[in-house]
Amino acid sequence: MRNPVSSICRALAGTAVLLVSGAVSAWDADTAIALATERDEGLRALEQRQAALNERAVADGALPDPEVMIGVEGVPVSDPLDADMMTMYKVGIRQRFPSGQTRELSRERTGQQGSVIDAEIKARRLDIARQTRAAWLDWASAWEELELARDAATAFEELDEITRARYRAGTGRQRDVDQAQLELAVLQRRILIKRTRVEEAATRLERWTGQRPGSEPAGSVDFQASPQAVERLRSLLLHHPALLVSDRQVEVGITDTRLARQAYRPSWMVEAGYAHTRGMDPMTMSRQSDKLFAMVSFSIPLFTANRQDRRLAATRSELKAINHDRGLELQRLRGELDRQHSLWHSQNEQLEWMQSRVLASAEATVESTLSAYRADRATFDELVRARLALLDQQLQMISIRQARAAAAVELAWLTAEKL
Repeated sequence: MRNPVSSICRALAGTAVLLVSGAVSAWDADTAIALATERDEGLRALEQRQAALNERAVADGALPDPEVMIGVEGVPVSDPLDADMMTMYKVGIRQRFPSGQTRELSRERTGQQGSVIDAEIKARRLDIARQTRAAWLDWASAWEELELARDAATAFEELDEITRARYRAGTGRQRDVDQAQLELAVLQRRILIKRTRVEEAATRLERWTGQRPGSEPAGSVDFQASPQAVERLRSLLLHHPALLVSDRQVEVGITDTRLARQAYRPSWMVEAGYAHTRGMDPMTMSRQSDKLFAMVSFSIPLFTANRQDRRLAATRSELKAINHDRGLELQRLRGELDRQHSLWHSQNEQLEWMQSRVLASAEATVESTLSAYRADRATFDELVRARLALLDQQLQMISIRQARAAAAVELAWLTAEKL
C-alpha cells in the first residue's frame, strides 16, 4: 500500500519547486542591498533637496533686485494737469544693500544646509543597508528552517518504512505504524508553517528591493567574525552619520547666530535718477534745465531690545538645543552599541555550546536509539522523541545564528561600517 503522507510530502515539495522555478537566480545579501539602494525613493528625495539647496545658496548670496522709480514731483494742486517751474518728472534706479555680511552668511548657511542633507544621504544609505540586511537574514533563516523541516520529513519517511518492514516481519506493532503516520502528518504541518514564514520574510524583503527574492538565498547567514573591543567600537561610533548630521546642524546654528548679529549693523540703500522739468523760469521766461539726483540712506538700529536682541537670544538657545540633541543621540547610540555588543557575545556563547555539546549529544542519541530500535532494545516512542529533539535543537541553532548575525548587522550600522 502506498504511503499517503509520503505522497503529500512529495506533492508539496514539487509545488515548492514550481513556485521558485521562475526566479532568475539566488540572492545574496549584497545583491538585495544594491537593489534596495537603487530604488529607494527617500534617497532620490534627499538628493533633489540637496540640489535645490545648492542652487539656492547662489541666490541667497546675490544682491536684491534693483528697483526702478518713476514719479512726478511738484504738481500744482489747483491744476494737476498743468506744470509749473517746480514740477519735475523723475525716473531713477534704487539698489538696497543688506546689513553687514548678511549676503555672505546667508549663502554660507544655505550651503551648510546642503551639507546637512549630504550627511542625511549617508545615514539613509547606511540605514537601507541595515534594514535590507536584516530582512535578508530573516528570509535566509526561514529558508534554512524550511529545508531542515523537509530533511526531517525525509528521515521520518525512512522511519515509517522501517516500522512497516518490522510489522510485516512480525516484529513490530500496528501502533508504531500508526504513530509514524501521525508524526509525519504533524511534521508536514510544521513544513507548511515554515513555508508561510518564508513567504512572509520574502514579502518583507520585497518591500525594500521591489522584487521577489530569487529561488533561494546565496551565501551564509554568518557573515562577520567576532566584533572588535567595545572601546574601539565606541571610537568608531563618533563617525556615525547620525552624529555627522548633528555636527552639520551645529554649524548651521553657529551661522544663524552670526546672521542675527548682522541686524545690529545698518542696511544701506543708494538711488540715483534723472528729473525732467516743464515749467518756465519767470525771470528768463525759458524752460528750466533738467536735474540729476542721487541719495544714500541707511537704517539706524537704535531700538534693539524687542527685535535684534530677541532674535540673537533665540538663535543662541536653538544652538544650545542642537548641542543637547547631539548629546542625547550619542547617549542613545552608545547604549545601543553596548547592548548589541553584549548580545552578540551572548548569542555566540550559546551557539558554541550548542555546537560542541547539545547538538552532538542529540545526534548521538538519535543514532544509538535507532540502532537499539532495530535490535528491539528501544521503543518507537523513544526513537521519535530523539528525532524530534534533534530537530528542535537544529532549529534553535538557526535562530541563535540569526540573532548573532542580526547583532552584527546592528554593530556594523552603529560603527558606520560597510554591511
